[in-house]
Amino acid sequence: MHITVLCKVVDNFGDIGVCYRLARHLRFLEPEITVSLVVSSLDSFAKINNRIDSRKSFQIAEGIEVFDWNDADFCRKIFSEDDGARLSVILECFQCGRPGWMEEILFEQTLDRTVNIIMIDYLTAEKYADDFHCLKSLTRSARVQKVNFMPGFTSRTGGLIIDSGWETVRAWNAHGAALFFMYESDWLPLAQALCDCGRPVLVAQGNGRDSFLDACSACGMQSAEVLAFLNQDEWDEMMRSCGVLFVRGEDSLARACLSGIPFVWQAYPQSEDYQIVKVEALLSAMRPFFLEDDFDFIRRLWLDFNQPVSERDDLNFRNACAEFLSSLGKFEGGFRAFASFLRKNGDLGLNLMTFIRKNGILR
Repeated sequence: MHITVLCKVVDNFGDIGVCYRLARHLRFLEPEITVSLVVSSLDSFAKINNRIDSRKSFQIAEGIEVFDWNDADFCRKIFSEDDGARLSVILECFQCGRPGWMEEILFEQTLDRTVNIIMIDYLTAEKYADDFHCLKSLTRSARVQKVNFMPGFTSRTGGLIIDSGWETVRAWNAHGAALFFMYESDWLPLAQALCDCGRPVLVAQGNGRDSFLDACSACGMQSAEVLAFLNQDEWDEMMRSCGVLFVRGEDSLARACLSGIPFVWQAYPQSEDYQIVKVEALLSAMRPFFLEDDFDFIRRLWLDFNQPVSERDDLNFRNACAEFLSSLGKFEGGFRAFASFLRKNGDLGLNLMTFIRKNGILR
């Protein structure tokens, strides 16, 4: 039995972070299944897994077959073997599409088997995640069947990946460092608040690093430590040792939600400020776990982080960051309760395998 995970790296490391996490979790849950991970940027993959050789078209890492999406001739040959056995189940992640060589096998060659494409969509708290979960779509061939599978924050979605080490909420390290992993912006108000609170600061690699370091220099911060690229397990362990998280992207958002650590999320900036809709949707999911006044403060702070800098009052923003950092103990219970609730929705990997078996996709 085979499952193939498709990953097209678009922005930084969130795409490969989620796909790699899902692939190895499925391998852990179903060790008898061959899991293949087809990646468009092995260079990006190698930065979060130092076992990966970006020069190779094929390699095995942690029991997972890893293919270079771009080596069309090699992949066409391997994935055509045994009546396209590796294409029995395709997990198409984040609307990434399929490589041209795979399209040729699916729609130009004659396969006797049925191919099942499961669309693993972007993580969102918006209502459409509930509505689209397990919804079928049409393809050009009756032998190629497609269905949506939505990660999410409710029991009507597939949930989040709860892999090894994330089964329970750990005790909060109240004196732990602040982790900065956000997009490029004017971060001077945040840097000033962090400098004043005296908490150690860890700065992750990514396109927001330099703008934050510039802000640290401008306010004279001496405590910021720039992290090297970390393997995913090392990154997870580092996150869970922190006292507060400033994160963006999808994989880091999911980890922050599951951690129970007080955090702020910066959504990917979109046209017409649509990122605010996504932030408000997640805030609505979190609201039941906070006291009303505490939630109102968290909401205002998150919106400050996600609105255009031109619309932000920097002094108020700095003061809000300072208040958040000085009051983490007051907010921690709400974040922790939200993290515990998410585990009740189940593990996305286990929910996915239950769906696959229930529908006779793998027997």
